[in-house]
Amino acid sequence: MNLRSTWRPDKDEVISENGIVASMHPKASEAGLEMLRRGGNAIDAAVATGFAISVLEPNNSCIAGVGFMQISLNSEINNYPAGTNVVIEYGPRAPKAARPDMYKITGPGGGISTYSVEGNHNTDGYQSIAIPGTTGGLCKAHELFGELPLEQVMEPAIQYAKEGYDVYWLLSLVIATNMEQLQKFPGSKEIFLPDGFPPKYIPDPSSADYSATRLKQKDLGDLLEKISKEGADAFYKGDVAAAIEEDMKKNDGLITMEDLAEFKAEVKVPVKTTFRDFEIYAPSAPNGGWTNLQTLNILENFDLKSMGHNSSEYLHTFIEGARHAFADRYHYLGDPDFVEVPLQGLLSKEYAKEISKNVNLNTAELENSYKGDPWNHYADIAIHDAWKYDEKSNKPDLNNGNHSPDTDCTTHFGTADKYGNLVSCTQTAVNSFGSKVVSKGLGILWNNAMIWFNPKPGTKNSIAPYKRPLVNMGPIIACKNGKPYASIGSPGGRKIHNANLSVALNILEFDMGPQEAISTSRVDSSGPTTLADYRIDANVLSALDKTGHKLEMVDDSETWYSFARPSAIVIDQEQKIIYGGSDAFPVAEAKGY
Repeated sequence: MNLRSTWRPDKDEVISENGIVASMHPKASEAGLEMLRRGGNAIDAAVATGFAISVLEPNNSCIAGVGFMQISLNSEINNYPAGTNVVIEYGPRAPKAARPDMYKITGPGGGISTYSVEGNHNTDGYQSIAIPGTTGGLCKAHELFGELPLEQVMEPAIQYAKEGYDVYWLLSLVIATNMEQLQKFPGSKEIFLPDGFPPKYIPDPSSADYSATRLKQKDLGDLLEKISKEGADAFYKGDVAAAIEEDMKKNDGLITMEDLAEFKAEVKVPVKTTFRDFEIYAPSAPNGGWTNLQTLNILENFDLKSMGHNSSEYLHTFIEGARHAFADRYHYLGDPDFVEVPLQGLLSKEYAKEISKNVNLNTAELENSYKGDPWNHYADIAIHDAWKYDEKSNKPDLNNGNHSPDTDCTTHFGTADKYGNLVSCTQTAVNSFGSKVVSKGLGILWNNAMIWFNPKPGTKNSIAPYKRPLVNMGPIIACKNGKPYASIGSPGGRKIHNANLSVALNILEFDMGPQEAISTSRVDSSGPTTLADYRIDANVLSALDKTGHKLEMVDDSETWYSFARPSAIVIDQEQKIIYGGSDAFPVAEAKGY
């Protein structure tokens, strides 16, 4: 008996021999794909996509945002040999003038914040802005691995900014939702609220046609053109940097020319683990990938395949394993340049095996072991001792956890080329439209990455000059026999972790293609309750309920996202065929040629 009519959207899997780009906007995917058509590689395509998405999806990404780009090579590029795995890290850092007590705490937080702050200064406005990395990171990736001229690679972004594009329905809705904050800043109001109102998207009910406001960002287009000719220095030094500093000084912002000049996108060896026959890579900065790798290590101790995909036994094990890793995340993680982090211990196979023995296959223990939010509970209470498995055997004196806030306005894209090279990149403005600030005359929309710090002094994630906050972004690359195999990533705040993990297991453990891996129903255990897709079998949900899981049945829709929004690309290196998929609900699209 069926008691409810349900809408089940899905997308076709993209299959190509030449290359695929999967992003959160069709025009951004097309920008990257055009670079592949012109003979560029996966990195050229990723850089084009990264700049384009920062024009097309300003609610989620901006050139003054932050991000991580993972690169896995199957062919030699610019003297980097096949088999190279690197990560370009352009995550946030606090400005030099930032201080642990710079925000006045007024009470417990709401929504994404661990604490409320006077004037919401760590959320909106100039004081919420951290040192930007996106422009520097994309330019660094191109400098090292690009094969087409930067001017070519940035052409689509420049065109979208200068000539504009028709506002799609979701962007119109998001601008309207953020109208109150955007109208506080003249530069933002001028771009996103023409004539004082949100740009219009009006569908024609009798056809597929629509009428829409054309969103133009001329100042941003001029700056992008300057960057395309001069590189990242056009943003971080010279006249533009001076204009940025002047704008910051006038509005109590902290960013200075020194902060900008000191910024360097870092080229790092990614953190690595193995799962079954795969090598799994994540960024080395404090990020969500660490938690995914630890969870995979824990779950590797179980015969997941024999449990059956999305069986009650499998979902229970998934939820419990993820919650154990989350408990460690909330207690141990921070910027290792400033606080001691037992990363070697956290990613130890022996440590994961010890934790797996504590996973009760019959009872949901962690969900019922505390009251309130897990990020606050575990920040002060360690349920495992990762230091036992870390070569830095001396535990630090600082016992306060990170109290890491959440954010949910991010973008992700992946690219693959005909040579088998693969990219996985996550970028963000942090909150929707970041700080809400656009520097008038420059067209720069600014991040609000200071929200990621704990405004309370004395914790692992407290503010310090040039310190990196703990973030949720965590693009994943999986290799098989040393060759690039899968690019996985997602926007969605804390929900990124379970989304990336679900898709990774669906591909690596259950042999699904990327679209099926994304479209199938899933759960999310990043919060106090476990979110469960209503499409999951009722008998499975009943069994989970009996084991003690606090289930919250949720719908997904095109406007309200109950889960994160993953995309993925898989390469069959032997057959030289590439497969791509994207989330069913948003305007996200995977494209190949």
